[in-house]
Amino acid sequence: MTAVEVLRKYWNYPEFRPGQEQIVNNILAGFDSIALLPTGGGKSICFQVPGMMHDGLTLVISPLIALMKDQVDGLVKRGIDAVALHSGLSYSEIRLKLENALKGAYRFMYVSPERLMTENFREYLPNLNIKLLVVDEAHCISQWGNDFRPAYIKIAECRQWLPGVPVAAFTASAPAYVVQDISDKLAMNSPKISMGSFVRSNLNFFVRRLEDKHGAILGILSKTHGSSLIFVRNRRETEDLTAFLREKSISCDFYHAGMTAEDRARKQDAWLNNRFRVMICTNAFGMGIDKPDVRFVIHYAPPPSMEDYYQEAGRAGRDGKESWCILLYRLLDSEENRLRVEARFPGREMLKRVYNALMSHLDVPEGGGLLQTYELDPSSISGRFRLQASDFLNGLRALELMNYLALSEGVLSPSRVHIRADYPSVYDFKLRHPQFESLIDVLLRSHGGILDDYVKISEKSLSRRLKIDDNDLVNMLSTLKSAGILDYLQASDKPRVTLLEPRHTHPVFDTQKVETFKQSRLLGIEKMDDFVTTSLCRSEWIIDYFTSKESDACNKCDVCLREKRIKKSGRDGNISDIRRVLGNSFMSKSQLMDEFSPERSEEMIETLRWLMDNGFIRTDMNGRIGWKFSR
Repeated sequence: MTAVEVLRKYWNYPEFRPGQEQIVNNILAGFDSIALLPTGGGKSICFQVPGMMHDGLTLVISPLIALMKDQVDGLVKRGIDAVALHSGLSYSEIRLKLENALKGAYRFMYVSPERLMTENFREYLPNLNIKLLVVDEAHCISQWGNDFRPAYIKIAECRQWLPGVPVAAFTASAPAYVVQDISDKLAMNSPKISMGSFVRSNLNFFVRRLEDKHGAILGILSKTHGSSLIFVRNRRETEDLTAFLREKSISCDFYHAGMTAEDRARKQDAWLNNRFRVMICTNAFGMGIDKPDVRFVIHYAPPPSMEDYYQEAGRAGRDGKESWCILLYRLLDSEENRLRVEARFPGREMLKRVYNALMSHLDVPEGGGLLQTYELDPSSISGRFRLQASDFLNGLRALELMNYLALSEGVLSPSRVHIRADYPSVYDFKLRHPQFESLIDVLLRSHGGILDDYVKISEKSLSRRLKIDDNDLVNMLSTLKSAGILDYLQASDKPRVTLLEPRHTHPVFDTQKVETFKQSRLLGIEKMDDFVTTSLCRSEWIIDYFTSKESDACNKCDVCLREKRIKKSGRDGNISDIRRVLGNSFMSKSQLMDEFSPERSEEMIETLRWLMDNGFIRTDMNGRIGWKFSR
């Protein structure tokens, strides 16, 4: 079959989107490839279609469990065999899935970069018949990317076991210096670089400077219709803004990483199915979400980088219809972002306290723990060792940057069962223990493949079917596990930590790595400041940042509309003179008028009045005036 025929058969799309087919052809031709496709551009299709056109395994490296599970679930629904190996699985589960992969059971295998480097995985790697290596969210490999993951740097090492296997790296957005870093760190050979269009002609970008953000959001939502996303900075703001909008009869709910995985999944499903209009969330929401009819994406404050902003704003208007991306800011926002970056990178003494607290709480012996995964309860650990919760979490993130450990977000892993005894042993056990016969028969009849792999189960559904108490069912499954008949893994939604180094008595912290990343985050804030204050068309600025290419003005963002109003007023020259004199300072009206000759005073007063009536002028607490929009 051709690539288009594969696309139609498995995905039911008539044609590729612009840019996709060239990426697919580059991969099929065996080239190393880097593809930049903005959020919603369909990047997964670009490696999944080639993956279906060869007779081997496509290995996909992905940083987030939620992303892996989302893509694997999507493939399985299309009848494509796929599997994800992540820290939510037990050692025996991973071993069994790798054994199945050796037998050719899967077309796609998703792994975290940390899993890729384990000795257990590397034992299997040379024999897995891998035909394509995919690096998703490839900006994570660059220390100048917006989500640096140290384990990504070691991906290139595995290429020595995969001679001749092409590498395809994908990211939603990255400036040119990050693209070069991706190529270098993956040891690519003259990669083909493809860039999707960053022009989203149906998106209207607006930046509004104001103090009353709650009021501004209420005003926007009250006068408009359609599904909306509001990104805020922290958990408290999600709940505060939700309470405020509910009081005003706006249908909304909140989402943040502090909720259980079950609650997050429930709220996400409700919003996707339009059971409420507005989702108010932190950046924990949105990865892998594909809701086409989002009309408004509102940012309560500037995010820490343009990459973050463009990815989140890009969730608007995926159906191609007119949509709005509105960024609210006040003068203190930028400084607060810088303070958060400073707080995120603790010093050596705090790192030592966090490291020792973690190891003591997990009861890791000296020299032990290497590549072991532990469930994590941050609030319990920080409370036990008298650490501020924020200090503990920031310390963990810094330890991750120094490659001591890898953090995994809390994702609901359902209960799983695998019957590992052979059928004669199972039959013999049933004869000797008839009280287990019904349960074993239901498992065998209702869960295909349970003898070959782990399958998901619902304890509630099983207990109802067998007409027994939930606790009795759990006890029966645990007994069968103890008897060696099956493996039973109960559901969990806790975050996890994987130790990438054995426990050290006297760890040496290379804080230079942390400092480098800190500087990259501060640079991101500077670029975000430039975007907020620019006098250029918003779309032009975005395209120039990501592609260094010139483009036409969109004629519909807030900057373009301001310029239109100025030109329409016929006061272009006078307005330019007032803007030049005011600069970024404040002065009284009389001081401003003193800058112009007496014969111009009347027309300049009239121009100033027009500027004030149309919102171009701001005043300080002393009544002095200043230009509202920075140049």
